[in-house]
Amino acid sequence: MGQYEKLVDKFKSTAQFATAVGIVNWDLQTQMPPKGLQQRSEQLAVMSKILHNLSTNSEIDTLLTTLEAKQNSLDDIQKREVELIRRNWNRRVKIPDELVVAEVKQKTIATASWKKAKATNDWNLFEPELKKLLEMSRTKAEIIMESVGAKTPYDALMDNYEPKMNAESVSSVFSDLRTRLVPLVKKYSDICSDVPDDFLSRKVPTEHQKELVTDLANFVGYDTRSENAGGRIDEAEHPFTTGYYDDVRMTIHFFEDDVFRAVSGGLHEAGHAIHGQNRNPEWKWMILGESSSSGISESQSRFVENIIGRSSEFWHHYQSRFHNITRQAFKDISHQEIAQAINIVKPSKIRVTADEMTYALHIIIRFEIELDLFQDKMTVSEIPQVWNTKYEKYLGVEIENDSEGALQDTHWAWAYWGYFPTYALGNMYSGMILERMEKDIPNWKEGVSKGNIAPVIKWLNAHVHKPSNRYDPSRMIEEITGKKITAKPFINYLEKKYSTLFG
Repeated sequence: MGQYEKLVDKFKSTAQFATAVGIVNWDLQTQMPPKGLQQRSEQLAVMSKILHNLSTNSEIDTLLTTLEAKQNSLDDIQKREVELIRRNWNRRVKIPDELVVAEVKQKTIATASWKKAKATNDWNLFEPELKKLLEMSRTKAEIIMESVGAKTPYDALMDNYEPKMNAESVSSVFSDLRTRLVPLVKKYSDICSDVPDDFLSRKVPTEHQKELVTDLANFVGYDTRSENAGGRIDEAEHPFTTGYYDDVRMTIHFFEDDVFRAVSGGLHEAGHAIHGQNRNPEWKWMILGESSSSGISESQSRFVENIIGRSSEFWHHYQSRFHNITRQAFKDISHQEIAQAINIVKPSKIRVTADEMTYALHIIIRFEIELDLFQDKMTVSEIPQVWNTKYEKYLGVEIENDSEGALQDTHWAWAYWGYFPTYALGNMYSGMILERMEKDIPNWKEGVSKGNIAPVIKWLNAHVHKPSNRYDPSRMIEEITGKKITAKPFINYLEKKYSTLFG
């Protein structure tokens, strides 16, 4: 066995253990009884310590150093895997075991306190645990800054989700996106003001919604039904997708008076899931076999949820199945009325139910708060007030309680600092990917209207899913589309879609 093969084999056990820990975390969010919280926090702490030690094993460093010294003997794929394993090793090696264990325990405790705080609308239940977690994250960020080539602690954390991106470049891209979006939001929020949408709140029993989400997910290619199924759908407070290749699981949350929230959430998570299942099988258990970035992954969830799932062509075909599964609760509503209602532009309080146009503003608010926290321009105690002020300023909505405000997302309880920007980047990536796809499949909408979604998913598999982690995200999107990151294709998509829907 050559040295490269030894390195890949050495890292394989790390990847296998990491994905197993992911399933334990899934259980924490979906199946674990309340009493098991403290026990699970201790279990995860031990697992994280083991994973940390596996990832920073000195033998990996020795193999890397040897291979890096003879780059000419490696092909491009081998060079990329060596680069990725080195990046992973450098990111982790200087973090002490004590901090790894403490942070995992605190994330588990913070997540539990967040759930209670959200349920009772009491920020004070969450605040002390978030303060502890923020300080741990800040300490870790300061340790890894130099290793990842980051200028600031926040950049070091962002690099974990969107490699080689930083707050300065993201701010520039977001500024362009915001400038282009503002007039569109004003125009179509006025046009949509009289579009009927009261039927959206008709009640649909949870068991019927579960049946609906399962059907939608399988329709777009996420198999949960066959004997060879690699997916399953469960319920969680905050929807998410986790897993690896042959075992990728998604969760959803149901509201009886908001079935379309389950529709969009189900399609969103299914987009993540098929991306996770369709990466290059030759690179399984390698970092090459992971996603290029959270933003690239998000582009796939937003593509399935919005570009496909909110199109009038999708509803032209799917409406009959929708009516049957919801037991004719919407039998008097046409597919065009559904498409218009679920695309209404209306500034709102909740990110996960925001329309495509205003969604980026929700992300910008979170991005700015995170930057201020890490630059010591605000404290954790000030988050709710700053949040409420920004929502009134940017979206013109008044936040009435913290459950619909600063407690609506679980990301900070998971210490996902730097993750939020990837949502808006994902929207921009999806617009660029659509522009490129339409050159190969110009009549894709006609196919979707007839229920033939396979060509679209097949194209995404070939151009986005299978390339996996071949390139960093900025290079990946350029390889797919031939362009550097730009907001223009996404804006063009919105203009065309909304002018067709609403005139």
